[in-house]
Amino acid sequence: MTYHRISILGCGWLGFPLGIRLLEQDHFVRGSTTTKDKIPLLEESGIEPYYLQLDPRISGDDVTSFFHVDTVVLNVPPPRVPDRITVMQQQADELVSYVNASPVRRLVMVSSTGVYAARQQAADETDPHPPETENGKGLVAMESMLLEGLKASVVVVRMAGLFGPERNPGRFLSGRQTSGNGGEPVNMIHLEDAIGVIQALIEQPEVNGIYNACAREHPTRSEFYRKASELSGNPPPVFTDEGPRPWKRIISEKIRAATGYRFVYDNPIDGLQVL
Repeated sequence: MTYHRISILGCGWLGFPLGIRLLEQDHFVRGSTTTKDKIPLLEESGIEPYYLQLDPRISGDDVTSFFHVDTVVLNVPPPRVPDRITVMQQQADELVSYVNASPVRRLVMVSSTGVYAARQQAADETDPHPPETENGKGLVAMESMLLEGLKASVVVVRMAGLFGPERNPGRFLSGRQTSGNGGEPVNMIHLEDAIGVIQALIEQPEVNGIYNACAREHPTRSEFYRKASELSGNPPPVFTDEGPRPWKRIISEKIRAATGYRFVYDNPIDGLQVL
C-alpha cells in the first residue's frame, strides 16, 4: 500500500472517523475544524489539527502548510446562506487557487446524490435531470469548477443519505406525520461504507471523474424508517398521502467496477442493526 500524506478539509461526522481509519492504515493525516474546542480531540487522535474556515475564503491556521500534502479530501457541506450557489462558486475558486499552488496531486470531493432531481427514475452518473435545490445546484457548480480548474487529479463521490452512529434514522421521522405513502425507495449509505469508498478512492489515484456511492438495495421509505424507529424504541412515522412523493433510485455500480470496493451494508436495513 502506498503511503499518503492526506489533509481532510472538514473533520466532522464523516471526516473525523475517516481520519482515524487512514491513520490506522499508517497514512499521515491533517484535519481541519471550524470549532476550536475540537482541536484537542483531533490532536489526541493523532490527526494534526488545523482551525480553518472556508467562508468563502480560506482563513485560520497556516493554510499553506495544510495543503502541503499529496491528497486533499474536501468534506465541506453546503453553507446555510441565502446566496449559496454564488458562495459555493467562490469557495471552489479559492480551493483551485490554493491547490494549484501546492504539491497536492489528488483531490477527493465528497458531494451528494442531491444533485439529481427526483423524477421517478433510476439515476446513475449520466442522469439528465438537473438539480432542483440550491444545495444541488451549488454542488454541481463546485464539482465542475474543481474538475475543470485543478491541475491535480479530481474524483467526485456523490454520497447517498448518510447514516450510522450518532446519525440514527430512527430519530429522523419518529412519530411524525410525513408526506407520501412510504412506498418511495430510499437511497442510503452507512458510515462504514462511506469511509470505505473514500479510502478506496485515495488508494487508487488512477480513478477519476464522478461516482455515486449508495447501497445497492433500496427498501421503501416505510420499511426503512419503520424498522429504524422499531430498533430505536421510538414510535413509527405516519405517512399522510395516498400516493408516493417524488423519488429517485440511485445506481452506484460504476464505483464498484472502478475500485473493486465491496459494500459492507448493501442492504441499508442491515446497517440499522449496528447503530
